[in-house]
Amino acid sequence: MKEIRFGIVGMGVQGSLYASILTGRQHPGRAKIEQPTYCKLGAICDMADRSALAQELGVKWFRDWHEMIDSGTVDAVILTIPHFFHHEAAIYALNAGVNVLCEKPAGVRASDVRKMLEAEKNSTAKLGMFLQQRTIPLFARIKGIVDSGELGKLRRSNWIINTYWRPDNYYASATWRGTWKGEGGGILVNQLPHYLDLWLYLCGTPSSVYALNRHGAYRDISVENDVTVLAEYPDGTTGVFVACTHDPMGTDRLEMDFEKGKIVVEDSCRAKIHRFHRSDMQWNETVDHEAMHRLLKTGDQHHDTEDIAEGLPYGVRHGELMENFAKHILFGEPLIATGTDGLRQVELANAIQLSGWVREQVSNPCDSARYDAELQRRMDAE
Repeated sequence: MKEIRFGIVGMGVQGSLYASILTGRQHPGRAKIEQPTYCKLGAICDMADRSALAQELGVKWFRDWHEMIDSGTVDAVILTIPHFFHHEAAIYALNAGVNVLCEKPAGVRASDVRKMLEAEKNSTAKLGMFLQQRTIPLFARIKGIVDSGELGKLRRSNWIINTYWRPDNYYASATWRGTWKGEGGGILVNQLPHYLDLWLYLCGTPSSVYALNRHGAYRDISVENDVTVLAEYPDGTTGVFVACTHDPMGTDRLEMDFEKGKIVVEDSCRAKIHRFHRSDMQWNETVDHEAMHRLLKTGDQHHDTEDIAEGLPYGVRHGELMENFAKHILFGEPLIATGTDGLRQVELANAIQLSGWVREQVSNPCDSARYDAELQRRMDAE
């Protein structure tokens, strides 16, 4: 193969965008994205009649994804279908030797995502995830700084991400939105997967979480739309994650405190890297609190600051993920986001959800059987 023929399963908002990216077309309301190298559109699949669109795109339309996977017209499928069906379609494709690039989240239940990984292990095909925020240079730069150890040990992280305001008419726009049966949750499975992934990517995997989740906070829905999480890590690091969909102004701010510095990210597009002239422990042994106050006022005697900014049109990162996935299949290039990364994100979301339900600190990963039973109970009662 010289290029990968992608079949898109689900031609909604994301699927239509991906079709534009794969054909190098101008997508309505979006900047034109250059067609990713080694990638082409092979087919589209949707339950609605998309024959006219398929003809316009120069590909075949399938109503049933089983038929598209079995047709021989695609080498990989992009899944943009409801979360509950990701594992079913992924497993079928992997068993057929067709590669899978899955939209976030990998699934609702971690137990389902583990089945996807088991299918990949027994297949020649590959499983990747659309966790494209990892490719943003700003976050890639921060990841490099964290991994280098130049700022010392991470002590604490705080992320408040309230920029996903959603009104009642948003939830009423589709019957599956804001429901346990249709979506499997609220903000944890819809708006937050990318940020939970970035939190894991930059700060590591917590060993336990305690969450206070509000369901239907100021909105006519039954699922969680207000989340406050306290995380504990094996080495004593702590983290706080706060998110909601009812803040009309919204805040997106990440703070990472290290022994030798501090990283502050605003709006996920600009950051300040503060490098201390001494570590906290060195200052602890040499100055009092008043001297520290004076040092902070002078600034240059306390730390140096590097500014990082980011700004690219929406969709560019999706194209980079497609190209990376194609190069992984063709040449063995390491994946930016693997199925295992998708599993870790879902495991964390499940742990946060379960903790909020039972009002207990729970381990991460949590007891999947307990989570699945609690979710099913809410689906049955809805």
